Amino acid sequence: MQIAQVVLHNTANIADQLAPLQHIAPDLVLAFGAGHLLGEVAAPLATAVPGARRAGCSTAGEISASGVTDGTCVLTAVRFEKTRVLQASTTLAGMDDSRAAGQRLAARLPADGLRAVLVFGQGVRINGGALLVGIGQVVGSDVPVTGGLAGDGDAFRETWVLDDAGASTERIVAVGLYGQALRFSHGSFGGWSPFGPARKVTRSADNVLYELDGQPALDVYKRYLGEHARDLPASGLLFPFAMLGSDHRELGLIRTILDVDERGGSL
Repeated sequence: MQIAQVVLHNTANIADQLAPLQHIAPDLVLAFGAGHLLGEVAAPLATAVPGARRAGCSTAGEISASGVTDGTCVLTAVRFEKTRVLQASTTLAGMDDSRAAGQRLAARLPADGLRAVLVFGQGVRINGGALLVGIGQVVGSDVPVTGGLAGDGDAFRETWVLDDAGASTERIVAVGLYGQALRFSHGSFGGWSPFGPARKVTRSADNVLYELDGQPALDVYKRYLGEHARDLPASGLLFPFAMLGSDHRELGLIRTILDVDERGGSL
């Protein structure tokens, strides 16, 4: 396997900037960056590496081999020796379509030889949990599914997803990795520390939280946030929920606030 990576701060002399990726004739290029750069790089990237599957999304900060940046676009090209790479995309009609979209997406990836799936979806107007349920119903529990949802800094307005067709605000993309030669591992890390007493969810529907301990969820949440509450929903990125089991032990699951409903008092 060969890997090449470039970090774009702008699209000036874009062909020269993309040359290191061309040199390895990649099978896959992953792109993560600021929304405006992701849109600008889509067409030049397709020209530079026409034989590669291209996937990624907009971000709230970019990570590369050299560190963490903001307002850039990180392109990572991968050439496999034996692994086959296929791509599938679908349009998300709305949050209620999340589970069905996951099913459609997974159904477009041939099952024979599938070893792992990478998924990138828009970060607003989506139910990420339902999306994963839909994918899992098709690919089963033996195929690892990793990836993430797009960001747009702290704006919570518009996110972008890149696939072979270009950059879009409405599509979800999946990359299927195939072949017995592939060795795939994954991990995650959360930097949050829990604080305050445990709260019980007393009313919810799908991914909408209405009540905690019988009180409007938004009111309870605002009391925790204090002065940071005025910056909602953006400040919700800094104060997600840590999910607990019935024994009050952490499950390792984090749920971030996507939006707030001031009138209904929900999250």
